[in-house]
Amino acid sequence: MKMLLLSTVSAFFRQRAGTFLVLLGVLFGFLSANEHHAFAVFFLTGTYGMLALFVIWLVYTLLCVQFLINTWKLPEYTFIYHTRTWPALTRTRRFLMQALGFLQPILYYGVYLLIIAIQDKLLARLWPVIPFYIVLILMLALTAEWRIRKPVLYVAVQSKSIIKWPFRRPALRRPVSWLYWSMEWLVRERGITLLVGKLGAMLAAAGTMLYYSTGEYDIRMPAVGMSLAYLLNLGLSLELYQWEAEIWLWGRSLPVPVWKRWGRVVVLHLMLIVPETIVVLRSGTLGFAEVAQLYLLGLTILIVSHLYFYKRSGLPENAMQVFLFGFIGLTLLILYKVPLLLLAGCGLLFSLYTSWPKGGSTRK
Repeated sequence: MKMLLLSTVSAFFRQRAGTFLVLLGVLFGFLSANEHHAFAVFFLTGTYGMLALFVIWLVYTLLCVQFLINTWKLPEYTFIYHTRTWPALTRTRRFLMQALGFLQPILYYGVYLLIIAIQDKLLARLWPVIPFYIVLILMLALTAEWRIRKPVLYVAVQSKSIIKWPFRRPALRRPVSWLYWSMEWLVRERGITLLVGKLGAMLAAAGTMLYYSTGEYDIRMPAVGMSLAYLLNLGLSLELYQWEAEIWLWGRSLPVPVWKRWGRVVVLHLMLIVPETIVVLRSGTLGFAEVAQLYLLGLTILIVSHLYFYKRSGLPENAMQVFLFGFIGLTLLILYKVPLLLLAGCGLLFSLYTSWPKGGSTRK
């Protein structure tokens, strides 16, 4: 089962991480909570609402089917045909679980539809979703069964195309930039972690702003909520540490000043927390100056956490306790009305001071 999920489902989301990130940016950056609610109500109550929903889900499922058929043809996937030796019941159960893995975005949206249906008392309109799920799951499971019964192996060759897209040319030079290489590695090799991390952070940011709009609160309430949202990027920060510590090893031996290394990490995390910050800015409940304070506070949280990885050479077993008590301490400071800019400034200065080697050396 793990083999199927890692070789097929994980590969699907990893190869399409950029597409999903753009989709998340559109859904959370341009559509407000009211617009999401309006779409859900249309799907539940509109004359052609359920039909439109099924068509959208069917298109996504067909993309998954196409990926499954084409991927299992590749020479490196010859091992997949050994699944024919599994008992029929075991193979069916595992193919169904694989189908559920492909349909994760649809399942998540189904949960959202359930919440809206309960909230607006429209549960009687939700029943077609269950047959939709059954049909789509069976499509993917039957496709997998058909593919292993008709093995076709080939070696992919580059076909001639009339239109030459510039970004597909082999001669196109990649930028000589450490930041570009780091983000490219994160998107291509850790796509699922990136998607899950950003989805969780953006949902937490949207929930914080939704709760903030229900009453009269000062900046402390969104500061606590967004601290948690920014802290959800901890896994991505750890992946970036592992990229530099375990993969891009020769970079550590380069004679780069400490302040420049520190600046790279700061810029990298500034880019990392842009999506959830856009969600906060898009909500319109906070001014630009307040959002900027939250942005700097989130940057400080991740930079100090990233520094902890360096000092402990990775993630020790008791790291979660450290981050938990750190979050509690930060929450208390926020509740006692310590200015956010002061917290952010002190955190960044502390990280820079701690990063600087003793004795004044320019190497880290």
